[in-house]
Amino acid sequence: MISKKAIALCATVGVTLSGIALAVPAHAEPVSNSYSIVGSDTLEDVVGALANGSRITGSTVRITTSGSTLGSFDATGSPYITTKASGVRFGRPNGSGDGVKALSRSIDGAAYTSGTVGGPANVTITGQVDIARSSSAGTSNTNGELLYVPFARDAIAYAYKGSASGIGAITPTQMKSLYECSAGFQIGGVTVTPIIPQAGSGTRKDFISKIGVTEASMLTVAEGGCVVEGQEHDATTLTNESVMPMAVSRWVAMNTGASYDKRGTGTLGSLVSGVAPVTGTGTAMVPNAAYYSNGTWGRDTYLVVEFARVDPTNAKYDAKLAALVDPAKVTSLTTSASVLGSQPGAVKKKFGMLAPSSTTPFRVLKTA
Repeated sequence: MISKKAIALCATVGVTLSGIALAVPAHAEPVSNSYSIVGSDTLEDVVGALANGSRITGSTVRITTSGSTLGSFDATGSPYITTKASGVRFGRPNGSGDGVKALSRSIDGAAYTSGTVGGPANVTITGQVDIARSSSAGTSNTNGELLYVPFARDAIAYAYKGSASGIGAITPTQMKSLYECSAGFQIGGVTVTPIIPQAGSGTRKDFISKIGVTEASMLTVAEGGCVVEGQEHDATTLTNESVMPMAVSRWVAMNTGASYDKRGTGTLGSLVSGVAPVTGTGTAMVPNAAYYSNGTWGRDTYLVVEFARVDPTNAKYDAKLAALVDPAKVTSLTTSASVLGSQPGAVKKKFGMLAPSSTTPFRVLKTA
């Protein structure tokens, strides 16, 4: 029996509880009748599960706002998307950077072109994006038009394929040499191919920063270097004797069945000496809190909104949007509450994510 109090709690920004069934859309990317969410590949599956509805915890969990459903759009798929009823068609935002850029153009009305090949160019998308998923943090600025709200804790490791001695225990220093294409770089006498996510990926940004590489010092094959570009978190693209950055949360979710399985024949490697990124195997796999808490390789992820729309003193204030990203509300997208299977935090755990290290939002300037 669900109490009237529990039902009332879900009325404004709601979570569907076990026994209260909301229809799940027939398509993965429905046109939103409230708020639209784009961006990070790292977060697409877990945010999609919360928006579309999931029973992965044994309870039905779906976050809505005043009974209206959310539209969370994957980073990959068709080259274009339409996020709102009677809205314009524009290029699919692929990755954290592209998602934040789309949100910025939705705010300021400047023309938007996504990083997805084949998508429409220079489209005005005012009001078409409400929230961006980001696996990396922006630079804090007290005058920023954007607000980064902590969503969950993740970590970065790497996936690899091969039998070279030591390929499963590459140090950050070795990774730096590998991604800077040091002549003849080898592991166990075998040349290893470095793979990096597409431009605009938050995982790409975080990974190269943490190993001490810059976009200028990392030369891709297209630039005459050795680094192969590919879609983030798709380990099926690993070739013999190769490595790629991997969000640990995505690896966990692919093992437990929460996400599409793109492991291929890859294996997960650790970038913290003596500490494994995960514990358990298969459907019993879970994040290793000791790895996630590492100051270098653990990372918080974010949902990004326009600051003015969640600022009660601003004329653009939107109470429903503010509630949707308020970590203090157990029915929000950003809550970490996970005591009950019917709470969003429990769903996040199934997708390999833990509570963020901080719940304090911060402001960031719009993307140019």
